[in-house]
Amino acid sequence: MKCNYSVRQLNSSFSDPVFFIRNVYMKKAVMFDLGKLGKIGNHELHDVSCVFVSHTHMDHFSGFDRLLRSILITDMKIRIYGPKNIIKNVEGKLNSYTWNLVDGYGLEIEVIELNYPDNKKAVFRAKNEFNKEDLEYADTDLEIDDGFKIKYEIFDHGIPSIGYRLVEPRIINIQKDKLVELGLKEGIWLKELKKKMINNEEGSITVDTVDGQKVFDINALANDICVDKQQQDITYITDIAPKDENVTKALKLADKSYLLIIESVFMDIDFCHASEKNHLTITIAKDIFNRSKSEFIRFIHFAPRYEKERDIFFEELYHEVKNKIFITD
Repeated sequence: MKCNYSVRQLNSSFSDPVFFIRNVYMKKAVMFDLGKLGKIGNHELHDVSCVFVSHTHMDHFSGFDRLLRSILITDMKIRIYGPKNIIKNVEGKLNSYTWNLVDGYGLEIEVIELNYPDNKKAVFRAKNEFNKEDLEYADTDLEIDDGFKIKYEIFDHGIPSIGYRLVEPRIINIQKDKLVELGLKEGIWLKELKKKMINNEEGSITVDTVDGQKVFDINALANDICVDKQQQDITYITDIAPKDENVTKALKLADKSYLLIIESVFMDIDFCHASEKNHLTITIAKDIFNRSKSEFIRFIHFAPRYEKERDIFFEELYHEVKNKIFITD
């Protein structure tokens, strides 16, 4: 199956996590976490519509300043998702600067705080010197560009840490050989048919045929000429404690993902240290991958202590999953 994604990790897995992701069906790019923004140009950051922050420990949020500096003079509208207090965290970052010269700028930063059932929303506008404006949160705020959606789970990392699933929209392909076989002509009705299918509409549709327009039952016609393309979802999970409750949530979130990006901070020999630091070990990360039945995996966020013994670390990390490792950078 052809991959729909470009997935770029902007620095080493031994460094601060941040991923820049594009999908062929999405006009804009998205990012997971805001660690050190290394290998990326300002023109690419200008193409980001959403940022999904797991939590605001410094290694996951220090890149906010670089992002802000890059997009400040644009007319962008960017949305940042994060855990409880993310609105306060963004406000604190913005309040650390002086904004008396930005009233002519069009930048808007919308922030979604995921703290179910008390989700919140606010916006910070350059023209208002980035003073916080509270907005009403709606469930549709989990819908992002081009039909994509976000699912999430709140994990325990000693503090709340959010795991995300980027959900591809339903993609419907038309079997052109079936059109010819049934005497159907291509036309605007095909777009209408796809829309009705995505909205689960029933009834009839008027179709262009070689013998003129005819009326067909939507479901019967769809069965004859349409095929659903397998969805490719990305799940991102990092900074979660090695606890049964977290594992259960991770399995639910990552179930049958196309790609699971997951932390594997510590080797199994250091399980006690992993428990103290509220991080996963390699074996637990692999167990989540295998039991979730995800297709590919990308391990991230390795403890710097293993840089001097990379061979031993990578031997344990990639054992039995080498053919499942996702690489597009």
